[in-house]
Amino acid sequence: MNKKNIDIRVVFFFVILLLIGIIAFLIQFFNHVDCEDVRFYVLAENPRTEESIEFFDKTPNAKSWKWDFGDGSESDVRKHTFHVYKKPGKYLITLTINGECIHNKEITIKDKYLTDKIGTPKIIVSKIITAGQPTYFNSESEDAKTWEWAFGENKGIDDTSANPVYTFSTPGEKTVTLVVNGNFGTVAKKIIYVHPKVIKKTNPLNITSYEFEKKAEAFSLPRGAAKKDPLEDMLQYVPVAPKTRTQKDSVIAIKKAPKISEDQFEILLNKVAEGSKVKDDFSEYLCDDLDIPIVKNDTDLLTFSQLCASIKGKKIRIESIRLNKDKQNNCIKGLNISYKVKKYLIWSKD
Repeated sequence: MNKKNIDIRVVFFFVILLLIGIIAFLIQFFNHVDCEDVRFYVLAENPRTEESIEFFDKTPNAKSWKWDFGDGSESDVRKHTFHVYKKPGKYLITLTINGECIHNKEITIKDKYLTDKIGTPKIIVSKIITAGQPTYFNSESEDAKTWEWAFGENKGIDDTSANPVYTFSTPGEKTVTLVVNGNFGTVAKKIIYVHPKVIKKTNPLNITSYEFEKKAEAFSLPRGAAKKDPLEDMLQYVPVAPKTRTQKDSVIAIKKAPKISEDQFEILLNKVAEGSKVKDDFSEYLCDDLDIPIVKNDTDLLTFSQLCASIKGKKIRIESIRLNKDKQNNCIKGLNISYKVKKYLIWSKD
């Protein structure tokens, strides 16, 4: 029986080809971008003209970026960038990743000057203001439901009525501020001057009828044993009324939640899924209520704690999110969220 000898160089050739194929596959696998999992964010709670808006991308395996801001300006190729819009309107932002994955997001830019003109309330007050005398205030604002007045003499809010009356205790320049409907983006300010109180002489001095002071001996009491004042025993049985909580105190005690945009909230939820954040990290935005109602994928109703538990450890892609905030204290009272979960390389509703 004849045995055919196989040339060792042929074997080496095929082994090298196999290694090259494996290396090429690994490079392609680790550099691959899932175009369905593009993650870029627009950080602006109330985007307006001539204000810097932040853009950045967190897509895995992304190597190159091309931003088209939709306003005819030059493209930007940085991962993290800023852009300023000159005119109001709706713009379609397009991000191209690695030259192949294209993702769009629409943004609405409001006119900064028009917003200030229409949204900022106007403070109305009399021209002459005197310390120690009541001063009447009024405001002009559309759809006003709540008012927060500060008259520049105390820290915090002084009045919450529509037409307050305030008495200044000291003269000088004062800065009056007004916040309507809890919107701190349009705070009205007015600088006023409080005149000092004029003291008029009601009984002019008549030198002829003036009685000069008597000597000290005329006011001295005869010596004797010290006696206890009966008023001391009486005061022991007088009840003291507890201090009532005024409306002013209750307004000052209202806790304000920090501002957060929907894109920033989305970033935090993605970190919950990754395991680097927990539900307690949202307490300040939810005013310590971690059981606010959540509408998930337009069908399911659950609490925020249950939502955090359901996405923890999963690979998610948030498609849309809408925060429902309390206008008075900025607390998030609920949210609607639509997202998908990646299972076996397939994205599906959770």
